[in-house]
Amino acid sequence: MMPRLSRILPLLALSLLGGCAGTPQPPVTEYALSPRIELHGAREPVFPLTLRLAPLSASQMYMSTGIFYVDGSYRRNPYAYSRWVDTPVHMLQLVLQEGLERSGLFKAVLPSTSLLTADLRLETTLYDFSQHLLPDGGSEAVVRLDCHLLDARKARLIASRQFEVLVPAASRNAEGGVAALNAAVADLLPQMVDWLKDVLAKP
Repeated sequence: MMPRLSRILPLLALSLLGGCAGTPQPPVTEYALSPRIELHGAREPVFPLTLRLAPLSASQMYMSTGIFYVDGSYRRNPYAYSRWVDTPVHMLQLVLQEGLERSGLFKAVLPSTSLLTADLRLETTLYDFSQHLLPDGGSEAVVRLDCHLLDARKARLIASRQFEVLVPAASRNAEGGVAALNAAVADLLPQMVDWLKDVLAKP
């Protein structure tokens, strides 16, 4: 009896594993960061200066395509079946580039890969880009970004500011979080433009 049982148990285990492996998984949904940029500058630049964007700095998790949420224990977890089409670091870098170009503040906004010499350099660090699940059952998108504006020719710090934008999410899932994160970035851009304009307008 025992030898027969020893032959049956492995077959039963393989059958169970085969059944689990055959269970269809939900499809992965991919989302993009493409906020509405409501910036329309004048035809002539406000300042006859060129600005170079330094590469955006961030923790390793924002260099992946995971869409992260934060629970009440301050743990950051990625949604299982949702992800960004590109990393938040790369997408946000392109959005900042486009937004500052459309602001009309500068003669030119150069990407970090440009070999041209610029008058100014904007260094940015991304500290938070996630959906926070709140104890009351709601959630909100949080975007927190540190900015340092430098005189690139004199290697001198001109001004620094940290921006934090919170936007309520319509739902406690990836879809709601992504929509709120897009709205938060759309709110962030005009704030950055106003700050740069005020700083550079000072004598």
